[in-house]
Amino acid sequence: MITSDYQNTINQIKLLLLRNPMVVPKWGHMESICPPLGLAYVAASIQQAGYEVSCLDALGEAPLQRNVLKEKNLISFGLSTEQILQQLASKDFNVLFVSLMFSCEWPMTKSIVQTIKKIYPNVLLVCGGEHITACPEFSMKDCPEIDVCVLGEGEETSIDLLKTIEQKKSLSKVNGIVFRSAEGIVRNPNRSRINKLENIAWPAWDLFPLENYLSNRLGYGVNPGRSMPMLISRGCPYQCTFCSSPQMWTTKWQARNVDLVIEEMQFYIDKYKAQNFDFYDLTTIVRKDWIVNFCQKIIKKNWNITWQMPAGTRSEALDDETLGLMFLSGQRHISYAPESGSVLTLQKIKKKIKIDRMKKSIRSARKKGMSIKLNMIVGFPHETHREIFQTLSFVKDAAVMGVDDVYLAAFAPYPGSELFDQLHENGQISTLNDEYFLNLQSLSDLLHSHSYSQHISHRMLTFYRLFGISMFYIIRFILHPKRIFRLFVNIIKKREETKLDMALIRMIDRFKRTKKPPASPIS
Repeated sequence: MITSDYQNTINQIKLLLLRNPMVVPKWGHMESICPPLGLAYVAASIQQAGYEVSCLDALGEAPLQRNVLKEKNLISFGLSTEQILQQLASKDFNVLFVSLMFSCEWPMTKSIVQTIKKIYPNVLLVCGGEHITACPEFSMKDCPEIDVCVLGEGEETSIDLLKTIEQKKSLSKVNGIVFRSAEGIVRNPNRSRINKLENIAWPAWDLFPLENYLSNRLGYGVNPGRSMPMLISRGCPYQCTFCSSPQMWTTKWQARNVDLVIEEMQFYIDKYKAQNFDFYDLTTIVRKDWIVNFCQKIIKKNWNITWQMPAGTRSEALDDETLGLMFLSGQRHISYAPESGSVLTLQKIKKKIKIDRMKKSIRSARKKGMSIKLNMIVGFPHETHREIFQTLSFVKDAAVMGVDDVYLAAFAPYPGSELFDQLHENGQISTLNDEYFLNLQSLSDLLHSHSYSQHISHRMLTFYRLFGISMFYIIRFILHPKRIFRLFVNIIKKREETKLDMALIRMIDRFKRTKKPPASPIS
């Protein structure tokens, strides 16, 4: 409980930021081990405000350590809970910030937070991230150990919170937080979005074990070398019903100044020997003029680098001219996010794209020589077998067109999304418990799909996904037999050109490791 007495115990802020291990299905489809870009931004802003900051990146400290969990055929990457506690014992802190982006990791995060709070009862425990933003009141009730929740963008709110604690003032004046008081859980007004992205300090990568990611070729996309994560925009102007982004970022899309993006890239090339840049943006390409200007300036630099958009992009601005400039500037791997091949489903989920236009853009990108991945989702609540067949037909067409990879996910209703609200209201999601959150892992679990459609069973949805992925790669290799030889060469040379290359290389590496860390339960 945040009372004046409790705040009086904090005379000098000693802040620690914690990034928890990553939890994924044992048979996960194309998981990505990535540096904590969001937390690095928050750390930089707090540091710039004059506070001392230390960080514990439990994933980055041991990114290749694979821990077998007891629940739902899950595994985690990174430090075990016991190892986290060992590292915390050597650190001096009285305020702990914990980041949580994905709701499927809530059970493990909750367990770690509760364990830490038992050992450090006087530490002020603050949580933030996309999950926390979507359901802060629930998170605080489900985990009474949490003292404060930071909502949305964390940079300005975190600084305001720390200043208020330092000055021993009431938290009721800090916009963008939910906190625990003597009267109960209090939610303050939301904070406005940051107006100028140029004012945000660059990520404080010196506080994180970045080299563990770079040297092991770990990142969000296909990694041809040392891959640096970056953001060139924030927000998304679209309102897809399955996405929680509107709550986290609002629908305001902002792009950074091109020259400052180029300057940051140059800094990473010089300091970290960066060879590739992964742009984590939700919607990297919204305005054609911005991406054209960006590409032209990279071409003038004559860098020997690559860049990619692994999160997925739309096709509206990706015409032949734009794609040509992108390739010349180093774009080699592009992820398209049509989500569905059904016109009805696209309408229902408010995905405002045209399938024919998307296909035209894909063909153009393929001709330019880019590696292409499709992000697809099946099992939306309204979907019948007909809609799924239409999506599988799109997947088949993609294989014929020469697309390299497909991500065929099961629909998962994440808190903060419009579809989650609908399912919660009609009783299909009656209770937010650990079982519900763990079921969200079926998004990428190849062998265990959880269906929210009344027309499609769990087993049938799993079959459709396995069939779709198998069909895609069979057609791809039959029509493009040279790629089989290229796949074997890439595996031998550990050269990643596609997501399939990456997945197989990592799978082989795991089998080669004989050391198995002890099991680490979620709860």
